[in-house]
Amino acid sequence: MRTDYSLNLPMESASILIRIFDKSPMRTESEISALTFSNPHTILTIEEDGVLCFWNTATNEEQIKKELEPMIPLWRFNQGSSLAAGASDYIHVMDVQTGEHKWGARSLSWVTALAFSPESDFLATGHEDGKVRLWDLKNKKPIAEVHLSKLGVSALAFKPDGLELAVATEDCSITLLETKGLKQVGKLVGHKDRIPSMVWSPEGGRLYSAGWDTTVRVWNVADRKPIILLNNHAIQVQAIALSPDGKYLASADSDLLVRIWSTELFQEVGATREMDEEVRFLAFSHDSKTLASGGVVHISAWDFEPQTKLSLSVHPGMLRDSICVHPVQKELLVLNPGHALNIWNIDSIKDKPFPYGMNDPEDFLSFALSKDGEVMAGSFIFQGSKQQLGNPSCAIALWDFHAGKLSKIIDSSCSPATSMAFSPCGKFLAYGGVLSTEVRVWNLETNNPSIQLTDAVDGHSISDVVFVPDANRLVVAGVDWLATSGKDGQIALWDLDTNKIVNSCSMGAFHMAISEDAKYLACALVSKQVLVLNLQTFEKVAMLGEFLHAINSICFSPDGKILAASAEDQQVRFWSVENFTHLGTLTIDFRVKAIAFSVDSNHLFALGNHSYCCQYDVQQFLGFTPPQNKPL
Repeated sequence: MRTDYSLNLPMESASILIRIFDKSPMRTESEISALTFSNPHTILTIEEDGVLCFWNTATNEEQIKKELEPMIPLWRFNQGSSLAAGASDYIHVMDVQTGEHKWGARSLSWVTALAFSPESDFLATGHEDGKVRLWDLKNKKPIAEVHLSKLGVSALAFKPDGLELAVATEDCSITLLETKGLKQVGKLVGHKDRIPSMVWSPEGGRLYSAGWDTTVRVWNVADRKPIILLNNHAIQVQAIALSPDGKYLASADSDLLVRIWSTELFQEVGATREMDEEVRFLAFSHDSKTLASGGVVHISAWDFEPQTKLSLSVHPGMLRDSICVHPVQKELLVLNPGHALNIWNIDSIKDKPFPYGMNDPEDFLSFALSKDGEVMAGSFIFQGSKQQLGNPSCAIALWDFHAGKLSKIIDSSCSPATSMAFSPCGKFLAYGGVLSTEVRVWNLETNNPSIQLTDAVDGHSISDVVFVPDANRLVVAGVDWLATSGKDGQIALWDLDTNKIVNSCSMGAFHMAISEDAKYLACALVSKQVLVLNLQTFEKVAMLGEFLHAINSICFSPDGKILAASAEDQQVRFWSVENFTHLGTLTIDFRVKAIAFSVDSNHLFALGNHSYCCQYDVQQFLGFTPPQNKPL
């Protein structure tokens, strides 16, 4: 297993990086040029430096490594994963198992696309001058050539019976050729931008094409007409793959999203998966149960469930990615909504799923830890409510954190709770969600809802709840999810003794944090700014910078000196709490979903997707302490 975790980080973040917590450390040393499965548990990759790697999907370990031809930008595997072809202005065919060079030929123009025929007896090459050439691999010679376009060829795909070849050119069209002689037999026109990837259905009746015009198109090859346009992607579609049984289609876009479709109903199945970097390659295992993706240098593989998953009918951005440092134990709790809560040991960098003491909830939405770290609360979707239309049922449960045992389910009839918080004394638990305007405050001693705020923030959806550290007061934030103005929402301070609003302001906030001395309330506004309020008077103390993207996390350091906020633009910004001046901006090489300070305020943890997390030395970054060399 490779132990070098070099991530090509920006210099500022690489110099203060202490640890990486990664559940799937399949990471290549240079950019990925090709990816496929050789068997259900082994992924093959070729890197741009010509290194062939075999990866075990069960252990995420690199098993075998071979040196092929270096400095080849384009590689493709054959159907049986026994051969690989690489090309630039020279074409190489390599034996995958031995690394032996089987055949080579000089090309008169730069090669931009490659494809093996199903029986691996022919190799098709597409070129930047718009030509397509067919090579006989048995006799090691070219046998046909056709000039299709003044522009280059972007993708090639052989029909499963080997009788036809689909050619995508940079004029956004697809030409169908007879393999014998490369005679044109049809043309598919409809894409408005580049076509980087194509795949045939197993029986050869359909052709699937991915376009930079944000669409995936399904073509009836017989009549040369489109069957359906899949337009759920909002940005360029980079790659597609079809399961060997023909039932599922996977597509990946430049916005880091992978979607899985049923080819029968042309509806999404499973959950949309967000990656940490742009996906360039997709491949299904031979048994159609596992999907692998190849990014720039990162490989992911996961088993997907081919049935309609629960949809909360909300944008993914409405759900809260969470990270929390245990106040006593050296453990880090991380959650990407819809996945299992994961726990990292900070010292050993070992992870474990939280022992729910019940069937693991497929749709775990949020969690909160009591101030002493003894009790954890979590909200999740009931398994039995998945088939319900509209608003599904949510359950709130309590666990003994140290024992890892389920204590009790306290509420089984609430709206999905996407935010929750314990009171400082640990007696109360407050929770609310984006599909409701209600906040419930549960008395954990009497096991009853002591307070029910039915209209907590003037009719707005609940985006966050947080208790004031030194009093029996609760701050609730609400937003109109269609709002474009930061004023379309409300932040309200509730006195739970009188059940009345003490203070409020008409601003929409996604996230909030309160300083330990209960002096300041920091709010991540819809307007992509950070508003700091005096918690006692609700007067504005500061309005901090405007982010380019929505702010997804905000927190004060436990020592009360620093305020930090992160956004989707891969940046974490820091301000001094003393005068709210900007201290610095940390640029990170992955999309940050949530942040949290260590108990001693010296370190910052940044959460990405799939429980991936990095630990940074904030004090060194901000110049508070001299540099220290700390090994990973």
